[in-house]
Amino acid sequence: MKAIAIAALVTAAVLAAGTRGQAAANGDITRQAVFCEGTYALCIRALCTPDPSGGSTVECACVVEQGWSMGPGNCASRRPVTKDGVTTIVSTYSNAFNNVDKTLTCANKDTKWADCYGAPCVVDSHDPKAAACKCPTQTGRMSTLGGSCDHDNCSKIWSAATPAAQHIVSRYFYRYMKKHHPKYPTNPPAPACFNKRT
Repeated sequence: MKAIAIAALVTAAVLAAGTRGQAAANGDITRQAVFCEGTYALCIRALCTPDPSGGSTVECACVVEQGWSMGPGNCASRRPVTKDGVTTIVSTYSNAFNNVDKTLTCANKDTKWADCYGAPCVVDSHDPKAAACKCPTQTGRMSTLGGSCDHDNCSKIWSAATPAAQHIVSRYFYRYMKKHHPKYPTNPPAPACFNKRT
């Protein structure tokens, strides 16, 4: 895995696990993120269900991607680990889906959503492009690339970020990649869904 240990100030969507939840709720706390090139789970449009093992987390159906992403921890700590036939990876962030999905914002303050940034994930043994990630939940306004621009889907649990965090992080990722890796294909921020309903 190639890595570049360049840190950037980003918003709550990119907090490490210990402080991630409160920061995501506030949308105004910044923390360093590291850009790495390698295998990662991308969850920004993932649909989530209650964790079968119980507890306060949900299980989100994420996608295994290869390439550049930004996330918590150093690059060595984010490399895939395989033990007893089970491969684990980390959920980080990239703009890989921004060319095919739009941003659905659910404005209800009681919306329940999953904060998957930095979450642990298990790669599906039957499908190497799929990963199940255990993510803590938040309640409040959120933005996701999931939901197919249908506000009725706000009743479901999606991997998401606060609207402010989603706005800032997606633009930061795009600008960083254009500056530091101009030959690497990257997508601009996803357009918003223009449904009138909230």
